[in-house]
Amino acid sequence: MKIIVVGGGKVGAALCRSLVAENHDVILIEQNESVLNRVTKRYDIMGIVGNGANFKILEQADVGHCDIFIAMTEQDEVNMISAVLAKKMGAKETIVRARNPEYSNSYFKEKNILGFSLIVNPELLAARYIANIIEFPNALSVEHFSNGRVSLMAFKVKQNSNLCQMTLSQFRKKFGNVLICAIERDNQLFIPDGEITILQNDTIYVTGNRVEVILFHNFVRPKVIKSLMLIGAGKIAYYLLNILKNSKIKLKVIEINPRHAEWFSQEFPHLHIVQGDGTAKDILLEESAQHYDAVATLTGVDEENIISSMFLESMGVQKNITKINRTSLLEIVDSQEFSSIVTPKRIAVDTIMHFVRGRVNAQYSDLQAMHHLANGLLETLQFQIKEENKMTGRALSTLKLKKGVLIAAIIRNGKPIFPTGEDQIQIDDQIIVTTLIQNITQIYDLLER
Repeated sequence: MKIIVVGGGKVGAALCRSLVAENHDVILIEQNESVLNRVTKRYDIMGIVGNGANFKILEQADVGHCDIFIAMTEQDEVNMISAVLAKKMGAKETIVRARNPEYSNSYFKEKNILGFSLIVNPELLAARYIANIIEFPNALSVEHFSNGRVSLMAFKVKQNSNLCQMTLSQFRKKFGNVLICAIERDNQLFIPDGEITILQNDTIYVTGNRVEVILFHNFVRPKVIKSLMLIGAGKIAYYLLNILKNSKIKLKVIEINPRHAEWFSQEFPHLHIVQGDGTAKDILLEESAQHYDAVATLTGVDEENIISSMFLESMGVQKNITKINRTSLLEIVDSQEFSSIVTPKRIAVDTIMHFVRGRVNAQYSDLQAMHHLANGLLETLQFQIKEENKMTGRALSTLKLKKGVLIAAIIRNGKPIFPTGEDQIQIDDQIIVTTLIQNITQIYDLLER
């Protein structure tokens, strides 16, 4: 497809990378010439220097013939104006990034008065992701599929865990419909067979219906978060506090900027807002950070978040949630040092790529959801089977799936099935697939040729 991206910042650049990987024809519009040159050279795409809300610039990009127009600049208003203009000029679909809390009202969301195909708010998506982690504190990450019927969680196998030395077949007998769909061991990710043995320090990715996964979560170690400290009063903190406002969790926020701290204290008058440097050792000790069940470091500086989380972990904080936006840092940070890492950029790109893949899907199936796990190495996809095809009506054991593909669940008539080799896929089923293969766009990509 022909796709125009406006804005070559963190999200825009990551999006260009994903779009090029899936062989789309990408044009980037960016005002900063040095940023434009860096991104276009790196991903070998076309670039235009200029304002994405300028009619002449959009005309130069031939916006009238583009399939999807994506506005990703730092300014919400520029994104909205450029997308409205692009739509009027003939763009088939428009996606905008809108981060300001003022644009989270029903006129922009439910009623969508400006007619955008998709509104993406990375900070709101990240806040929802963190809220899931807080609900399930033993898990490193939490994803939900099929309107919450199926959950997928990652767990670290601790020393002396009852899971150590258990084979997958023993695991399945003990936990019923909870399935291990991937294991990360010694920095290697693989989809296991029934005779693999779980070892200490493995990260296991499990899926199952919501109730059974919750029971498994509680088996790992019963733990409930009753107190949470947030370091950094930015947009993610704002959305997260609104999500948690009716919970019974004790909340405290530390913010270095006096103006931001004052604004938060007015927005959340019942909360304890501290003005100070939440990355400084003396402030953390003074505010008794070590006594909180969980601490989320959400400042705008990745390095400060990493160092603060390392210090908090050394103080004994059991659940650290660390915001890291630069994915290059994920390659050098030992994830074992952190309870949970949140990458708003990646969550936003996943949301957009799910939309894009949905537009290029084959006639037989429809991609409904997509999540990246294990630093982007593991994709989890949800497909809707719309009509009979060469995967339907056959035992799963007879399907020649590619290596690194697992059908983790089938949802039929609203009820999840965690299949064996004898189960079959039927029309109108939803299937949840975990795969080590990148850039799956249609269901036949799962099969050997």
